[in-house]
Amino acid sequence: MPAAQKSLDKALLYRSKDITMSIIVKKFGGTSVGNTDLIQNIARKIAREKRAEDSLVLVVSAMAKTTDDLVKLAYGISNHPSRRELDMLLTAGERISMSLLSLALQNEGLESISFTGSQSGIITDNKHGNARILNVNAFRINQELEKGKIVIVAGFQGVSQDKEITTLGRGGSDTSAVALACYLKASRCEIYTDVAGVYSADPRLVEKPHLLRNIDYAQMLALAYSGSKVLHPRAVEFAYKYRIPVEVKSSFTFEAGTLIHDKKEENMEERSINAIANKQGLLRLELAREERLNGLLRNWNNEIFKYRVENDRVELVVEEKYQSEIRYQLGQAGIPILAEQEDVGQVTLVGLGINLDPGFLAATLELCEPFSVERIQHSDQTIELTLPSNQVNECVAALHKAFIGDAK
Repeated sequence: MPAAQKSLDKALLYRSKDITMSIIVKKFGGTSVGNTDLIQNIARKIAREKRAEDSLVLVVSAMAKTTDDLVKLAYGISNHPSRRELDMLLTAGERISMSLLSLALQNEGLESISFTGSQSGIITDNKHGNARILNVNAFRINQELEKGKIVIVAGFQGVSQDKEITTLGRGGSDTSAVALACYLKASRCEIYTDVAGVYSADPRLVEKPHLLRNIDYAQMLALAYSGSKVLHPRAVEFAYKYRIPVEVKSSFTFEAGTLIHDKKEENMEERSINAIANKQGLLRLELAREERLNGLLRNWNNEIFKYRVENDRVELVVEEKYQSEIRYQLGQAGIPILAEQEDVGQVTLVGLGINLDPGFLAATLELCEPFSVERIQHSDQTIELTLPSNQVNECVAALHKAFIGDAK
């Protein structure tokens, strides 16, 4: 039997024993590792707080703005860079972060080792730029955890079955962290960011939003799908599917934040709006429903925020930052744009059962009279408003004040 397989079998057996060791996955976003001072601060906090019986896996994003800068370099050379080469370039950002954090931990007297996504065994499909995770085979992580080392993993990246380096798309480091937590059967996954947790609305738009100490998977997923930047939808999907508790907390304080889990409602049939998400700078494209479009969508690499099909028309709503690439793909496929609208915004009210209560719709219509709301639709836990981007901030503030109120 190969040595690697023996080690994996041993690690799996080790995890199955009734022991007090706990595996904890901690993910640090770009603003959390934005410079060497912040990285050293994280290392010091981990050195102070780590329990001997805990095994730590740390997932890191690229340092703040690094990925954007690398994208600009690529587009400075080519208007339509190869997605394979773009993946090779962008994965450099996380490799820098993982190495620096490993060095900082070693400087604190902790044994550590850093791995790329491929070295960590994150296996993906072949879709460069927005790859999906097919499997995790993290035997090397298990080997190093058995030795008592802290393992640092480059988020956002993996390796395809064809041995090609891939990236997981926007928010990919969140997805890496929760996927690893699922595979490792971690006791929990902690997402460290530049805010204290999940709020009832964007703190930049609302003066006194509520910090939500607990939220269930379904409502967090609704927020993530509707534009909340705290946690990517794919990460929430993993947590929901495998029932991994996820805590969102501040990388500056390490204090308790928001726990995402199977939250039980206290009042049996109380309906309320718990949070408001928003998205600005969207592009709405209207296309003909035809086979050429179906073929393009089968191999689509950019995220679609929302879509709507009505009779012979398909409406795609995407982030404006993707429009150059999307227009290029449509042009290459010979698909005309029948109509378009730029600078579209969306405001989404989130709460269990609010879509079934006409009273919430009536109140929303009254509160939104000052705004140019073009469309209202709903899902099972949301009421979604479409309006111009420049009215989103004021709309969020008005709805939050009426439905949720200021935090005390």
